[in-house]
Amino acid sequence: RYVNKMIFWRNRLAILSDENVILSQPGEFFNFWPKSAIQYTATDNIDLSCSSEFPAIIYDGIQANAGLVLFTKNQQFLLTTDSDVLSPQTAKINSLASYNFNSKSNPISLGTTVGFLDNAGQHTRFWEMAQILREGEPLVVDQTKVVSKLFDNELNKISNSRENSVVFFSKKNEGTLYGFSYFSTSEKRVQQAWFKWTFSGTIQHHAILDDSLYLIIRDDGKDTMQRIPIKIDTSSNTITDDFDTVATDDDVTYRVHLDNSKEITASQLGYSATTGRTGFTKPDGFNSTTGQLVVYCHKADTTLPNSDPATEAQNSDLIGNYALASVVGNPGNYNIEWDGDWTDHDIIVGYLYEMKVKFPTIYYTQTSGENVRSDTRASLVVHRLKLNFGSIGLYKTLIERIGKDDYTETWEPLQTDWYRNNQVAINDGRTETIPTYEKNKNLSLTLTSKHPAPATLYSMSWEGDYNNKFYKGV
Repeated sequence: RYVNKMIFWRNRLAILSDENVILSQPGEFFNFWPKSAIQYTATDNIDLSCSSEFPAIIYDGIQANAGLVLFTKNQQFLLTTDSDVLSPQTAKINSLASYNFNSKSNPISLGTTVGFLDNAGQHTRFWEMAQILREGEPLVVDQTKVVSKLFDNELNKISNSRENSVVFFSKKNEGTLYGFSYFSTSEKRVQQAWFKWTFSGTIQHHAILDDSLYLIIRDDGKDTMQRIPIKIDTSSNTITDDFDTVATDDDVTYRVHLDNSKEITASQLGYSATTGRTGFTKPDGFNSTTGQLVVYCHKADTTLPNSDPATEAQNSDLIGNYALASVVGNPGNYNIEWDGDWTDHDIIVGYLYEMKVKFPTIYYTQTSGENVRSDTRASLVVHRLKLNFGSIGLYKTLIERIGKDDYTETWEPLQTDWYRNNQVAINDGRTETIPTYEKNKNLSLTLTSKHPAPATLYSMSWEGDYNNKFYKGV
């Protein structure tokens, strides 16, 4: 029979083939023969099969605390033992659950639970299995239930980081990467959310290693590897609020938010006085059809010849600015160009993307234990909203009111006549008050940011007039 998978479990090499699980002798990973033909010993090889009314071809498996979880197309089984010693006499396979499994993917461990993909319907589902025990039924939850119609079918590539509580899904030769982020404390899942990223090319493969997501992206017929740090590190594209040659202790480092970003040093830039544009040779992974290509100045290069304090002070004026760029030239000789003289600066090139948060309808709520109750029948007039930000740059708010014109306001990060010299246009924290004076059911607030600076939203609070109309519930 064909070998579907090889797994290392309890000091044995396990081979999954057809409906069988074949385990080698412990410590001798290529010995699949018993020591005696007359009697069994505890160190003999193990050969068991899954019995079911459905075809039970085993495609994959993953270790759990209770044993080895085996996956067929329609069922999950548990290879375990009730004894302290795993032997041919004590090993057994129990039926665990009956959920569809995408045999082209692989199950993953989320630390204390197991996740796997299902491709039975029109959209992919992501199942999470918890409390896997030798006796009793496990708990299986469809985590894609709230976004069930937003997934492609046949997602088969999956990678995860248990330390950062994030899982990524994709399909080969597609440019969309789906993500599932969660936060757990002790035995309770406190928060979880879904998101989606779109890349300039098609995804061939992805994996997570050392808090970084690595992707193989095929763009214009070329395969390039992109690294996305899940947590900020020394190689992340950043900008600081102090531009001295020697960093000081009070410097604050901010991440530059550009998609598919790449750092370009000042020595690679060239300026044309005829066209009044700065440019450099286009690296792989950038084209003119994907999105809005921009360059962002994140520091002045003081190592170039003939640099002096006056020149450095002039160069610092550009730091924190960005400009729209375009791909020009002929095949084999493409450049990325933009208006202005940006020489003597290190820049970051990438695609702008929009962060957009639409807030739900505001209701007066009361909390009792773990339950939150919203008063949907009361009269509530919202006077003002307060947005509590962390690191924040340029952002916009959109207020939509029934029967009235939409109101959009752009919020600048720095106040006039109140900022330090050479400070980047980013605030460490800020609370913004937005006047509304509108009934809660007629009001809608949307927060957007399309700028390389960060836009970190912590919370939203409101003030207004509340009247319960003296209704009494039965």
